[in-house]
Amino acid sequence: MRIALFSHAYVPHPGGVEIVVQNLARELSRGHEVVIVSTSWQDLRGVSREGAVEIHRLPALHFTERFGVPYPLPFGPGVREALRAVAGCDVMHVHGALYPGSVAAAAMSATREIPMVLTEHVGLIDYGNVALNGAQRLAWAAIGDPVVRRAAALTTVGERLAVWMRERYPGRAVHLVPNGVDCARFRPLGVREREEAREALALPGGRTLGLFVGRHTRKKNLPAVLRIPRGHFDLVLCGERSAVQGERLMDLGFIPYDQMPRLYGCADFLVHAGIGEGFPLAVQEALACGLPVALLWDPGYAALIDRSAVRACDSLEELEREAMLLASDKAARAELSARGRAFAERSWSWTATAAAYLNLYRGAPVEVVSSAGSPRACSRS
Repeated sequence: MRIALFSHAYVPHPGGVEIVVQNLARELSRGHEVVIVSTSWQDLRGVSREGAVEIHRLPALHFTERFGVPYPLPFGPGVREALRAVAGCDVMHVHGALYPGSVAAAAMSATREIPMVLTEHVGLIDYGNVALNGAQRLAWAAIGDPVVRRAAALTTVGERLAVWMRERYPGRAVHLVPNGVDCARFRPLGVREREEAREALALPGGRTLGLFVGRHTRKKNLPAVLRIPRGHFDLVLCGERSAVQGERLMDLGFIPYDQMPRLYGCADFLVHAGIGEGFPLAVQEALACGLPVALLWDPGYAALIDRSAVRACDSLEELEREAMLLASDKAARAELSARGRAFAERSWSWTATAAAYLNLYRGAPVEVVSSAGSPRACSRS
């Protein structure tokens, strides 16, 4: 099978969708031809390959990045070549309904009768800005709804978003397909490995390190994390370089994705305060690395993770308390680390995620099988 994946951006552009598409493409390419259509970032553009995966990075304008909204506008050379590359595909898999590439994919699906699967990762986000929120609603009406209508199958990576899509598109089946994680690559580090990782990342040895991973957008709630008293730990920020400063605070900025297993592995706990997300890939990877997680809970997470695998918090105030407890209690961190790692091992794998999507591509029922071999719920309609 020849499969086209459409993504508004691709690694090394920072973001979870970019990482999801890369991992999914790698897994699918083990037995199928895979073409990715995305946009340029920094000096990366044109056609390249990652193993068996063919990547088309189209020249694009990224002016909305300054507002914390990644919405690249592709233009110029390369568009025609990319469309030719996907014209002979058996299926097109679009990630996100609102992007120009998604519109192009929907149009090609209609004219060439190529089946299209849509995975929505975001839905409607409250940016805390009246203009941005209004533009978003208009975009869903003008762009998102027509793309959704064209899709033969709809999927999401989290239950909250699945509920939103079922309400917006009554009568449509919305499949819940969780992202995977590579538990061999993301794993707990030994004592010596932790020391070497901290040294390589210029992090202090012998100190308790709390970790925040994510862009500094409103939905990530970084200000709330910064307000947590750091009497018993140092806070490490990763995801976006900024002017944030403070005592016992280190900002690593954006680091390459292949360095993330070392970062998770040498920290002591993760604080995730994000809202309005499907299910955070950073949380999955942290748990696979045996990193205890204090997580601002969303009811939609319950379909994908047991509350007992993390310190599930129903408010930012509770999140603050749990983060401080993890920082000061090494035994509690060790117990939660073991539970989280065990849950990740038996629940998530990219092999299972790719298998679920392949079933959708073929029009078959969807079943995700965990890495432990037991079925997990993944389709709700």
